[in-house]
Amino acid sequence: MFSLTPNDIKQALAGPLPGLRGQQIMAPGYRTLDQKSYDEGSKDCRRAAVLLLIYPREGRLYTVLTERRHDLPQHPGQISMPGGSRDGDETVTQTAIREAYEEIGVDPDTVQALGRLTHIYIPPSHFCIQIVVGYTPQRPHWRANPDEIETLIETPLSLFFDPDFRRVTTVHRYGKDWPVRYFAINNHKVWGATAMALGEFATLLQETFPQKIHPPFSHPAIYEYVVRKEPSPRQRLAVSHS
Repeated sequence: MFSLTPNDIKQALAGPLPGLRGQQIMAPGYRTLDQKSYDEGSKDCRRAAVLLLIYPREGRLYTVLTERRHDLPQHPGQISMPGGSRDGDETVTQTAIREAYEEIGVDPDTVQALGRLTHIYIPPSHFCIQIVVGYTPQRPHWRANPDEIETLIETPLSLFFDPDFRRVTTVHRYGKDWPVRYFAINNHKVWGATAMALGEFATLLQETFPQKIHPPFSHPAIYEYVVRKEPSPRQRLAVSHS
């Protein structure tokens, strides 16, 4: 059963958040979250924001994920939410909504901010990523940036609450094998910071509205749209000069 409404989500976000406890549920095994390191790293970190966008499709709540192009120099093939670095004096909400417009064409005037999750600190890049949860009352007309995005993945929100879509794989890092948790969305593995944010989101709502979220689940379809498979401008330039 999954019967959440946008007002339910807004109400939950206005209360106490699970924080690191919720993030740890889907964090890679090599990433142990502790409050002291989190607080120290967050003091002077670089600021960024992503948008967890919720919208209706065929009477059910969905969110959209993006697959970055596999030929990009940074984070190729990564599954994430639309987002990026803060510009100037923007608020994190303004950053998240602007980036969603630039990356996938979401009309900023249609997005209502419902609240924010706990920001995620990324030690290697020294970024603090703020997760803004927004709602738009109609399914957006997608206009994905083909220089950044390879695939749009419209995902039923209910999938992130269903244990059947949570998996574990193993990676070798720092001289040993580690378990890495991820959400299995078709053939995609949603892991890392994106999974951590979705893990906190799911924990918050399951703890706030247990009567509205419980097995058995019935999920609508996942929709994928390939944006482009051509070489990036960087690659075309390199080929033309070779």
